[in-house]
Amino acid sequence: MSTQLLQNYEENIYLTVTVSPTSSVHENPDGLAVHPLLKPLGRVGELQDVQVLSVPRVNWPSVQGTVLDALNALPGVLRVDVQEKPRSRAKRGGDEL
Repeated sequence: MSTQLLQNYEENIYLTVTVSPTSSVHENPDGLAVHPLLKPLGRVGELQDVQVLSVPRVNWPSVQGTVLDALNALPGVLRVDVQEKPRSRAKRGGDEL
């Protein structure tokens, strides 16, 4: 089940992990917590194969390599992405439409 996530980019780094539908971590996403600082947050919307995890920003520089290597080494993990803080969109003026 997915839940709406309130993400705090000032305090955390967010990772999205795409897993194979036939992998064991697809059925048990808690298996993605390969490091004590990794916190599984749930899937991305209705996407069954993409999970979101967080790591405290203050710890990220010292654990980044270890966490990314461990996640990428898991059987069934297809992709790991570090999420950027969303940018605000510029509004167009009314005369540009």
